Amino acid sequence: MAIEKPEYRVLTSSNGIEVRDYDEYWVAECHVKTEADLSMASSVAFRRLFNYISGDNSSNQKIEMTSPVQQTAAETGWLISFVVPKDVSLGSIPVPTNSSIAIRKVPAGKYAALVYSGAWSDDKLESKGRELLSAVEKLGLVTDGPLTSARYNPPFMPAFLRRNEVLVRLKP
Repeated sequence: MAIEKPEYRVLTSSNGIEVRDYDEYWVAECHVKTEADLSMASSVAFRRLFNYISGDNSSNQKIEMTSPVQQTAAETGWLISFVVPKDVSLGSIPVPTNSSIAIRKVPAGKYAALVYSGAWSDDKLESKGRELLSAVEKLGLVTDGPLTSARYNPPFMPAFLRRNEVLVRLKP
């Protein structure tokens, strides 16, 4: 069985990026305020989010793992999120028992995405983010929010086989 991902359509591919139209989806999002380093924040948040989908929620409901795990820099720390499966979001999404986790709707919209493989790091996010923003600017597009990193594979996957992305919402 394939792991569920947010649904999107590729509108164009140019300058090494894709412009995508995403459907609305929901995330369980963990705010990690105490870690400035993305790798450390991801580790802390992943445990909390994994506990949430393992039943540490108001309904003691187990929720299927989805992909990608998303990371966005916040004013303080990082926001790390798991996508809520469609069958759960159509019903009643269980309330997290951990106060650092919130449920949030991601509105439908257009995004620019840069796909790459390899290891995850703060430096990689920064360099790929600059590359994405440069391509967006060359295409005359305007961003509407912060960069988001998306990791599709588990950490035990060899780095050269990993699918990663850097995304940014675009103004309509």
